[in-house]
Amino acid sequence: MQNLGLNPELLSLREASELTPYSADYLNLLARKGKIRATKIGRDWLITKADLFEYLKYQQNESQQRVSVISKYLNLLM
Repeated sequence: MQNLGLNPELLSLREASELTPYSADYLNLLARKGKIRATKIGRDWLITKADLFEYLKYQQNESQQRVSVISKYLNLLM
């Protein structure tokens, strides 16, 4: 899909998937569930690079917190 000239920062979910470890289908699911900030225009979901990278940073922080919690439990078991 082309950018439609709407906003140079707007990406289709297919374009966004090329910048992330996530598939376009998974990003579509996140958008439909409201877990990632995206805008639906017609049949297509669009996302800004800023919103995409904000979600990636959020996920990275969540992952680090989970690892920290798991590490604490593992230390208790040893």
